[in-house]
Amino acid sequence: MAQLDIVAGVARDEDDDAIDRTPVRTYWQLARQRFLRHQLAVAGLVTLVALVVFSILVPAITGDAWKTAELSKVNAPPEIGFNEEGEFVLAPLGYSDIGQNVFARLAKATGTSLSIGFAAVVIIVVIGVTVGSFAGYFGGWIDNVLMRVVDIVLSLPSLFIILALVSFWGGGGIWVIIIAIGITSWTLAARLVRAEFLRLREMDFVHAARALGTGSRRIMSRHMLPPAMAPVIVAATLGIADSVVVEAALSFLGFGISQPEASLGNMLTEAQTYFFRNPWLVAWPGLVLILIVVSASFLGDGLRDALDPRQK
Repeated sequence: MAQLDIVAGVARDEDDDAIDRTPVRTYWQLARQRFLRHQLAVAGLVTLVALVVFSILVPAITGDAWKTAELSKVNAPPEIGFNEEGEFVLAPLGYSDIGQNVFARLAKATGTSLSIGFAAVVIIVVIGVTVGSFAGYFGGWIDNVLMRVVDIVLSLPSLFIILALVSFWGGGGIWVIIIAIGITSWTLAARLVRAEFLRLREMDFVHAARALGTGSRRIMSRHMLPPAMAPVIVAATLGIADSVVVEAALSFLGFGISQPEASLGNMLTEAQTYFFRNPWLVAWPGLVLILIVVSASFLGDGLRDALDPRQK
């Protein structure tokens, strides 16, 4: 019996050692694992990265071909190789009705639209996080005032406000459009951050930080903001798609990016007259716009599932 007890004790010790050797995964490791299981989200991320590389690499190869108009190549067929002057030409999509390289212009337009989307999201996150964190942490009259401001902004028709701002500041400027989109689209991020701060300010670790004499600014930035950023990241991902669509709508209405600059919206505007004669001029920027919106949506869904701490 004593020998059996010894053997059983050794077996228990080996089991305990095996349990101790089990690696402990952090929250971000679990989130990455959940995200990689979401195939559509991974596909969306790969597509967005490919579009970013496309928008950087092609203009670097083609130079100023995206804004150069050659009358001798109006509606010319695709062309790849060296021309008579010995210059390398990369025009697999042919030329437009004014002799511009459609492939080079599409790459430049993709980069412009993505830049507007990413820059507008930075403004959205900065304003939304600032307003939401102050409202959720301090509460009281500060929360009431800030939330009434949010309600007022939400009640306004955002597209008309953006049109008014762009018209007032002068249409056609990239930064004008970025600022107009950013200052009218931050309300969702503010509400998300406020909800998280209202929940987190009653947690034990926040009470412990206050008891130790930690200042409000440090508690908000170091203890409460990191766990509250998960829904903001998802909202920011979806905000990229919304900003790109708004820019395309502004350019299509004549208030956005204008020649000689390129964006997906003004490419669609320029090609609408030739839709039946040369539908590819509409199809390519429309396809890239759809890819950006769908990829960002899938990426947002995947991040929402991956960053949810309730997921197993």
